[in-house]
Amino acid sequence: MTVRLDVAEQDPEVPATAVKAAVDRFGRIDALVNNAGHGRITNFEETSEANVRELFEVNFFGLLRVTRAVLPVLRAQRSGCIVNIASAAGYAPGPALYHASKFAVTGFSAAQAFELAPFGISVVNVAPGLVRTAFYEPGAIRTQPDIPIADYDTARWQDAFMRENAKHLQPGAPAKVARLVLEAVSSGHPPLHLPATADAVDAMQAWAQGIEADVNAWSAQASQTAFDTPTA
Repeated sequence: MTVRLDVAEQDPEVPATAVKAAVDRFGRIDALVNNAGHGRITNFEETSEANVRELFEVNFFGLLRVTRAVLPVLRAQRSGCIVNIASAAGYAPGPALYHASKFAVTGFSAAQAFELAPFGISVVNVAPGLVRTAFYEPGAIRTQPDIPIADYDTARWQDAFMRENAKHLQPGAPAKVARLVLEAVSSGHPPLHLPATADAVDAMQAWAQGIEADVNAWSAQASQTAFDTPTA
């Protein structure tokens, strides 16, 4: 069954109506896949406040709204899985706003898994890398600055990125990514963090290693920040 749903619509009745239609038809919901999103790879300083908010409305707040509408059904069932399509960008440095929107999804997924575990609801944060879809088409991904700043002209990497991705040679195969997600969700023990392409594995491992290196470098100093124990 197909139901039209605009995740950027702020009226809570919009996702609630779609959820009700699904339950009326099927009697239950086994999985929610939050997959709506688009790209904006403009530099933070060159992006208007309105476009910052628009990006987060689709990539993050829309995800929250749909999840809020589905959760009462999953809690009542004491079962179900929430699949949040984040990105390898949620585990890596890059253009600040798009990556921040995906870091937000990743952080929410981890926190939500903690909240929902007592109800038998699992959460999977899916991190695709470069996948061969229409995501990189002009209009689907924004590259033009709203507030051009000359200092950034020496580092307009976005132009080369778009030229390369316009060739549609991304290594990730959409159907194989979908099968991987289905396999993980059906495994009985779905992972919280699921890399979905080989380049995502590399990005996530590099991010984890970077965190570990910083923690190890400063662990001794961090351990000295407790209150001094009074001596007798």
